[in-house]
Amino acid sequence: MKKFRILTALFVLGSLVACEQNDANIDNVYDNSGQTGVGFTTASTSVAVRPEGASATIGVQSTTTSSTARSFDVVVNATSTGAIGDYSIGTVTIPADSYDGTLTVTFVDTNLVESVPYTLVLELALPDGVANVGSKTTTINYNKYLICNDFVLKMNEDNWSSERTWEIVDAAGAVMFEGGTYANISGGGLISEPSTTYGIDSMYLEDGCYTFNIYDSYGDGQFDGSITGNYSLDCSIINVANGEGNWGSSESTDFCVNP
Repeated sequence: MKKFRILTALFVLGSLVACEQNDANIDNVYDNSGQTGVGFTTASTSVAVRPEGASATIGVQSTTTSSTARSFDVVVNATSTGAIGDYSIGTVTIPADSYDGTLTVTFVDTNLVESVPYTLVLELALPDGVANVGSKTTTINYNKYLICNDFVLKMNEDNWSSERTWEIVDAAGAVMFEGGTYANISGGGLISEPSTTYGIDSMYLEDGCYTFNIYDSYGDGQFDGSITGNYSLDCSIINVANGEGNWGSSESTDFCVNP
């Protein structure tokens, strides 16, 4: 299995290098053909809507520049679960002589139900002659602002959970909670030992900002060549960190509790 995983890692590494090369050359490819491509740079984000409202700013990129500012419309995808009165959607704006633009969406708390998650899925409505490059849709997960301090970490593993460790550190770098390594699970599955050491009991975090770090000693995250694992750190309906598959040797996510 490990030999197979080495080949898998090399293949993934080659794919990542190829992607980076494509990203570096994409401007030239589109510019040389005269084709403009536009796409979201963020596939998803989360917003907690306070009584005074909230906003989310989504990044957008174009493969070409223009001497004048450009605007593009977006439409609400039918898979959205929120109500139209929850949000106000602007237009994608890319300033003159720039590749980078933004889309701002504002939210209000009219009839949001506490502890109920909502999604707003937005799709670029590009005119003729403008291609899509990158993500054509972006998802904003939003909910009524709530106070939450009890966190749960769930990890669905591949066959090699013995390679997994994790920690939550505060802004000063002090370790607040940590876990791992774990016994290997044949066929993968949910790590379910009822202990904070194993990361699935409630962890109470005081208000403040933290970093969640997860590690894989072999360097292929939660993917062993056949089984794809994942992890999720949540407080009630609020997800503050998540990952899936081959995230390499480590992955870090900053988050704040009751910001």
